[in-house]
Order: sequence, then C-alpha cells, then structure tokens
Amino acid sequence: MSRELQRGQRVRVTARSRLAGYQPGDKGTVLRVSTATLNREHYYSVAMDKDDLIIAGAVFKEGEIEPDV
Repeated sequence: MSRELQRGQRVRVTARSRLAGYQPGDKGTVLRVSTATLNREHYYSVAMDKDDLIIAGAVFKEGEIEPDV
C-alpha cells in the first residue's frame, strides 16, 4: 500500500487478509491506526459492517485492507 489509511476512512478486505471470518470485499471503517516500533508496519483497527456494534474492531496489517473507492 503506497499511502497510509486514515481514521474514519472506508476500507475493504483484500485477498491477503489472514483473519478468519472475513472475506475479500468485506467492508468497514478505520477506527485507529498504530505503527509497530520494530518493523514500522501499520496496523488498523477496523469496525467491520458485518460485526455487532459491541465488537471493538478487527485488527488488520498493511496490505490486508485497502480504500473502498
């Protein structure tokens, strides 16, 4: 991914996702962006449309989600 996703941005799951229960094309909204210190990878907490509102969000690595344009 060439550009960091932003909080509030709509995203969709890519085929590279490793999380069980989420399929390519599933959509959600970025809640929070974190960066790992050692490898500088970005991680995204995402409120997925198909989940209950009570769930805090799934965490995806860079490349597992992309902007929903």
